[in-house]
Amino acid sequence: MSENWLVDLVPAEQPGRVAYLFPHAGAGVGAVLALGRALAPDPHPVAIRLPGREALLDHAPIADLPAVAKQLADAIRTHAGEARIILYGHSSGAVLAYETARALEPETAVLLAVSAQQAPGTPVRTAAGGWDLPDDQFFAQVVADGYLPAELLDAPDVLELVAPALRADYRATHEYLAGTTRWPPVASPILTIRATEDETVAEEDIAAWAALTTSGHTTALIAAEHNLLRDRPAELADALRGALS
Repeated sequence: MSENWLVDLVPAEQPGRVAYLFPHAGAGVGAVLALGRALAPDPHPVAIRLPGREALLDHAPIADLPAVAKQLADAIRTHAGEARIILYGHSSGAVLAYETARALEPETAVLLAVSAQQAPGTPVRTAAGGWDLPDDQFFAQVVADGYLPAELLDAPDVLELVAPALRADYRATHEYLAGTTRWPPVASPILTIRATEDETVAEEDIAAWAALTTSGHTTALIAAEHNLLRDRPAELADALRGALS
């Protein structure tokens, strides 16, 4: 059930604002835990954990991004109750967060925040069929594309565990960005967070998120490489709070 895809990172009773945190491809709660702790108690942090990883490792991954977003939107509506909704996605998680914002409408998240990911509608930087490559080639390509920390190449046991979810996420994100789907603007304001040393995503492709909102767009810069979610959680939390103030 999709309600199991939402993991409260700290205890809370009737929070006024809830931040739903979408990690990068193949990742789960562990990837957003430091950010969640930096955000708590307000907004209340909730991790997105999709099938095929961590406690849901025995569940088949889903490679249909719009279908996942619809189920997430339904679960988020129920989970949030009367609380204001914030969506944040890192890397490929940003694409899923955007589609979830679309699926939530006519309800509107008070903020859609994205980092380290090209905007839908910009030239796709991943290769079609890459998810079917042999393991060594696939993981090398995913590292080059910025979706996986390079140090995991030296952890084959970890790679074996994350491979099915990573392949599914990689395929879902590529097919969504390369498909014929239209990407209309959302009613939520968008914050784009750009890592100044990120060489995997062009500055103009980050800036293109501005065209995907009807409610205003702001940008925050953080001195970091692609994986600012791991390396700069406190600064990331400050950027999110700044956009909410």
